[in-house]
Amino acid sequence: MKEMVHTGFMHTYMRMYWCKKIIEWTPDCETVYEIAISLNNKYFLDGRDANSFTGVAWCFGKHDRAWTERPVFGKLRYMNENGLKRKFDIDAYVKKINSMIGE
Repeated sequence: MKEMVHTGFMHTYMRMYWCKKIIEWTPDCETVYEIAISLNNKYFLDGRDANSFTGVAWCFGKHDRAWTERPVFGKLRYMNENGLKRKFDIDAYVKKINSMIGE
């Protein structure tokens, strides 16, 4: 969240992962949606933009196919750290963001 708070941006993979983690950590979908939209609109430069709303809706399965059912996510696409690591260099990303914001 440091990147979005400081720059109004978050890398696409991280943004998808971020929203999927809110789903995982929150007790019901209505609350997740409210939290995701609220944070999206407050911190992202593209908050309140139609594409931004669509990105949040994607986390809930909009424009995606059904996946194997699992606890918490039902048939929504699940994202975990291992899958993220296969597509994205998390360590380099964290180093870049920490350097950018002076940590």
